[in-house]
Amino acid sequence: MALAGLAALLSVASTIIAITALARPAPSASRYTAAEVSAAKTRLCDQYKVASEVVHIETTGPDGNVALARIANTNGAALMLETAASDPAVDAKLRDAARALAASYQAVTAMGTKGQVDPQLFWAPVDASNAKNRELQGLCGG
Repeated sequence: MALAGLAALLSVASTIIAITALARPAPSASRYTAAEVSAAKTRLCDQYKVASEVVHIETTGPDGNVALARIANTNGAALMLETAASDPAVDAKLRDAARALAASYQAVTAMGTKGQVDPQLFWAPVDASNAKNRELQGLCGG
């Protein structure tokens, strides 16, 4: 008898929870105004452009300083990740593209040393990074 009462009580409680969940208004598509989303995009894209330019300069320069190239990749990744993570108004597609490029910068840096032994271990992440760079460049309108 006690189990039947407990089962009935749990049934009523779960029904109340279900009704409450259904009655709750759906979350709005965006908590941010168009101006806030636009400003967030501008901030992230500005950071991306700085990071991308520095990476380009240090990885294609005539002096070929490997240490500076690695620093540029690491700093560029950190700059974009921090900006993407700290601004919740950034559009999800833009945020994901920035995170993907940042991760690819980190992969290039990590594989740089191994690439000295097996060039393919280095060039595969470089090619992936270039593709991700083009994607983010397109999203940022540049």
